[in-house]
Amino acid sequence: MVALVLVTGTSTLSTDTYIASLPDVQTTLGTTSSMAQLTMTAFIVGMAAGQLLSGPVSDSRGRRRLIIAASVVFTVLSVLCALVTNDWLFVAERAVQGIAAGTAVAVGRAVVNDAWKGRAASAMFGTLSSVSLIGPVIAPAIGGVLVTFGSWRIVFWFLAAVGAAMVIAAYLKLPETLPPERRHPGGLAQLRLRAADLLRDRHFASPVLVQCMTTAGFFIYIGGSSFVLQDGLGVSTAMYTIIFATNATAMVTASVTFRLLVMRTGPVVLRRCAIAVQTTGVLALFAASLVATDHRPPLAVVWVCLAVMTAGLGMYLPSNGAIAQFAGRRAAGTASAFGGGLPFLAGALTTPLTGLLGSQTVLTMASCMAFFFTCAAVASIVLRKNTLDPDNSPVTEPREVGTATLP
Repeated sequence: MVALVLVTGTSTLSTDTYIASLPDVQTTLGTTSSMAQLTMTAFIVGMAAGQLLSGPVSDSRGRRRLIIAASVVFTVLSVLCALVTNDWLFVAERAVQGIAAGTAVAVGRAVVNDAWKGRAASAMFGTLSSVSLIGPVIAPAIGGVLVTFGSWRIVFWFLAAVGAAMVIAAYLKLPETLPPERRHPGGLAQLRLRAADLLRDRHFASPVLVQCMTTAGFFIYIGGSSFVLQDGLGVSTAMYTIIFATNATAMVTASVTFRLLVMRTGPVVLRRCAIAVQTTGVLALFAASLVATDHRPPLAVVWVCLAVMTAGLGMYLPSNGAIAQFAGRRAAGTASAFGGGLPFLAGALTTPLTGLLGSQTVLTMASCMAFFFTCAAVASIVLRKNTLDPDNSPVTEPREVGTATLP
């Protein structure tokens, strides 16, 4: 569990310890706010690519070696990011660092699918989600403390230390959960067959589609909230850290609640509740921004709405992930790749949206978020018949796809 928590929780530390320092990065490197945000976008794109590439490979090569290799690469790139002096080189390094982090996350989720089934698997996803979501609570505080001893570069020295801990934990404590007799045939042809099989499966594709739209809306908040709140509402860096950590605490609380309830109710019911909560929070923020004077609602209103949204996400992420992984467990690594990589890719494309629109205001952020969260809610209703309930559905039987057997 310690090893899995470290390798799957890397992404939050890699973004949330650093997000409040984006204005400082802009000043230090002499670049623009959009370029500073692009360093975040590059990491997210790398995360998506790492998941999409490594998940299918792990189905044929195993899990353990990929996780160890990814942990080593992440550590090295953290050191390089701490030393960078050029903005475009920084973007490139963050992209490679994201690939390594994405590999660890995708293969780590596949490990869960290898070792647990049914509600037990849902509960384990909830456990990992709860622990990894602690990152957004403590990461801004860690980042705030670290920058008192130096610039934003010290954050990456901290991430290098985390990477070293990942290497040690994975090497000493993470077993191989996919023995050779359970692996799929290798090669690009077989990979394409497995990918096509999953993407044609409406039970798998439907929750992934909803996840893509939800993640797109959420990453607008991740990428734009520091500029919107600090520049638009005059919030200090310290206050922004408190707001971000409070909202992350709401996510953790909801994720823990999911872990406590899922063995009794199952993930499908909890996902419905989560979608309702997160959509309500975002639409309330949009309405408040629309009617407020100069479209600048009071900070307390913005804070509460964002906290409601993140609370809904805290329950949505493990429930939707459990549903998608169950539907695609016949190729767990590939399912993990698409279930995590495609939403991250959607998030990467929308992260700088508020900056690209040229007006980083609360109304701009709320409008973009409301669009994507509403689309996700509508899609979840339209596609509800495609939801495969782990409690009431049989485990997918082995079947032949081309020359590959999919257990």
